[in-house]
Amino acid sequence: MKKLFFFIAIGFFSILNIKAQSRSGDFTIAPQVGLNLSNYTSTENLNNKIRLSFNAGAIGEYYFSDRWSVRSGILYDSKGTKVTQSGENYIDKLNYLAIPLHANWHFGSNREWFLNFGPTLGFLLSAKSDTPQGEFDIKDQIDASFDAGFGIGIGYKFDVSDTTQLCIQYQGYGGFINVIDNLDFSLTNTTSAFNIGVIIQP
Repeated sequence: MKKLFFFIAIGFFSILNIKAQSRSGDFTIAPQVGLNLSNYTSTENLNNKIRLSFNAGAIGEYYFSDRWSVRSGILYDSKGTKVTQSGENYIDKLNYLAIPLHANWHFGSNREWFLNFGPTLGFLLSAKSDTPQGEFDIKDQIDASFDAGFGIGIGYKFDVSDTTQLCIQYQGYGGFINVIDNLDFSLTNTTSAFNIGVIIQP
């Protein structure tokens, strides 16, 4: 009887291992939307505040195994900051087309958790300043029409069906490139995002 249980256990774990390895070569796509908390990081004290905005797009993911995958995609990503002077708000609205190039590590008993990290590229689509006097185009004042930085995020997946999952994630980003070059101090983009998405395996 003990031998029977032993062979059943071996067979069970072999099936689990085959199932885990079967993720190799899988591809998923995940439409997502999220809340952005953006700001500038600077070597000077600018007395600026977080700007609330959003991101939306889709992420594609290719699996090498049940633990590792690579992910990329296209996101409309709003950044910028808010400054309050004399009780009035001045908001920089910088909108980018963002392309993450991330590795993704899946962990947990059912690989329901994931941790992604890697470079993110951004291409400036528009730049406006919202002031008490109105909204003005400031794209010509932004020297960095291209942004690049490091992104890192953690998330959790919920099974809906064999080919569909819901996911929630926190995503952080720190830019490397000065938004405006002709300043005596550095000024780079920083973003924290809380996203929800649907992971679909075609």
